[in-house]
Amino acid sequence: MKKYSLVLLLSGALFIFPEWLYSQEAEAVRFCFAGDLMQHGSQIRSALQDDGTYLYDSCFVYVKDRFTDAHFVGVNMETTFNGPPYSGYPSFSSPNELAQAIRRAGVNVFLTANNHIFDKGVTGALRTIALYDSLGVKHCGTRPAWIMLEKKGVKVAVLNYTYNSNRMIWEGSVAVNRIDTNLIKQHIKEVRENGAHSIICCMHWGREYRIYPSQYQKFLSDWLYRAGVTAVVGSHPHVPQSIEIRKDKKGKIVFLAAYSLGNFISNQPDPHTRTGMILSFGISLTKEGPRIDIPWYEWIWCWRPETDGKKTYMVLPVSDPRIYLDHQKISSDTLIINKTIKTLRNFMRETSPGIYERRRNPTYERKNLYFGNHPSGSSVWSRQPPVTSSARRFSPIEDYCTGRTN
Repeated sequence: MKKYSLVLLLSGALFIFPEWLYSQEAEAVRFCFAGDLMQHGSQIRSALQDDGTYLYDSCFVYVKDRFTDAHFVGVNMETTFNGPPYSGYPSFSSPNELAQAIRRAGVNVFLTANNHIFDKGVTGALRTIALYDSLGVKHCGTRPAWIMLEKKGVKVAVLNYTYNSNRMIWEGSVAVNRIDTNLIKQHIKEVRENGAHSIICCMHWGREYRIYPSQYQKFLSDWLYRAGVTAVVGSHPHVPQSIEIRKDKKGKIVFLAAYSLGNFISNQPDPHTRTGMILSFGISLTKEGPRIDIPWYEWIWCWRPETDGKKTYMVLPVSDPRIYLDHQKISSDTLIINKTIKTLRNFMRETSPGIYERRRNPTYERKNLYFGNHPSGSSVWSRQPPVTSSARRFSPIEDYCTGRTN
């Protein structure tokens, strides 16, 4: 009798909670994205060492843990690797050590469809692709056109497109994916035939230095949603833009569009171009289709301290002001960070309901987070920057000129 009652109880549980059981079987695959990785001339000179090599690992030491927490991490590689002589804007060619450092930091998906991929012609694009292949990193946007990522039985296709390239050349043996709904439709058909459960479209689009997405971006985002895309991740404006969330009748997130994550690292001077986002979200499978789990974003700041007259570049998480407010070594940036983050927070509050900003640092991490001894067993920051002082001073925020740096 007891055995019969137990069977009935289990049968009832299966009947009442089938969706819960289904979700336990299909755990979320976690994705993380950062914005534009740029390499201006001053950044190249900053990385040059006395022995002629280039060092970039210190640039990403404070955001590495955000990357290692995800299964797949994507960055828009807005440069080429054509070999020396190296150059910044307007025709980018970076040392190989940059790609190696960002790979060591945990980035395992390079996005190549952007307006700078042909800065050094077809030869430069082919050499860039060959370098990525040698590093064993996944990449898409040129060759191959798309990639399939699989984890925990979930297949997610990543597609990458750009509005154009700066050099109008005959592409020959390598082509860049341009934003064309017919091409996108063809690629969506191909990845579906190859078993994709979900699709992420990474779009290089929009108007530079505008925090509001254009009507074209919104129109195309809606088209991608109706075409069956789960998430859209944008780049190119060099400033953060809004994030759109769409839900089903049950309140589950079925679509996310981050119109621009801004810059990841660059030498552009405007405060909004020095502020970017790290975006993270999970994709899980349900009986109704793919769903987005626990999306969040975190503010980052491109810190550029000077030591002995030499500028250094580091990406710092700044969502929690208490982690940098009392530190003299970053005090020259504090006012600008506070003003910029306040402006962007108000903007996100008005335009981006449904996604939250991550402020993850507990009390014990806030003290001496960047500059000092860390508590034993801390899973976040494990080493200090090589920079010991900063003499850089900034003009008021109103004095900055929006645009590229030369």
